[in-house]
Amino acid sequence: MFAYIEILRPINCLIAMLAVIAGGLISAQTLAGLYSMNLFFAIIAVFFIVGAGNVFNDYVDVEADKINRPKRPIPSGRISKKNALIYSLLLFAIGIIICGFVNTTCFLIALINSLLLVLYSYSFQHKVLLGNIIIGYLVGSVFIFGGAAIGNMTLSLILAVLSGLAIFSREIIKDLEDIEGDKWTFLLKKEKKGMGERFVITNKGVKPRISEKLSLITASIALLIAVLVSYVPYYMKILHQSYMGIVIPADIIFLFCIMEMIKRKRDYHTISKWMKTGMVLALAAFIVGVLI
Repeated sequence: MFAYIEILRPINCLIAMLAVIAGGLISAQTLAGLYSMNLFFAIIAVFFIVGAGNVFNDYVDVEADKINRPKRPIPSGRISKKNALIYSLLLFAIGIIICGFVNTTCFLIALINSLLLVLYSYSFQHKVLLGNIIIGYLVGSVFIFGGAAIGNMTLSLILAVLSGLAIFSREIIKDLEDIEGDKWTFLLKKEKKGMGERFVITNKGVKPRISEKLSLITASIALLIAVLVSYVPYYMKILHQSYMGIVIPADIIFLFCIMEMIKRKRDYHTISKWMKTGMVLALAAFIVGVLI
């Protein structure tokens, strides 16, 4: 039973739920927004949809995970591929149905994002940078989803841009971290056109189409822009001074990650973890900035 919880990646689901709350709060600009039934349903729905996306991704990536993450539920044999697929489709269905009780905008966002999560796992994740862009959008749209539940998406767009850039950068780092397992998947399924767009076979073996150096430069620029964008809500007087007290430490972490990328130490797992810590802090900054 624990395996069915683990495969959801509950921490990621919880972060997504907090993102919906943050999007709703900044859009409502008051604690009263938390008492909205629409926001409540949106929070529950995003848990199911994000969880479904994680399960479906593990279902598709089982071969790569045997190398990159062999302890995950499917490659370790704790959940069968068939059960994982059924579980994922059930979660998608529940999440989308719940969105029908919110409003039309949230229902459409849920429907489109669910489709993108499926397409991402099957094809887009293997396309050069496109998969990273899609994940950046999907994460950013969670904030917009919270704003849509309240009925005002304008302010939540700032959170969406900030988080989207940070996630885009982190996804590039995760790709570099997982590159060996992804190369093996490419060799096993090289008939798939999607895989061929990220890797190429040369006389020296399988090589990524975009060099490690260019990938790191792209990730660094995106994260630097995210740091700059993080100051916009305060200077536009959208959030209170308390926001700065938390977002500055988050930005320091992001700048540290950029320095590590520039040094090319290749400890991508550690860089990815630090980036996730920075994103959690930035999310907390938005919530605190609205409340205090």
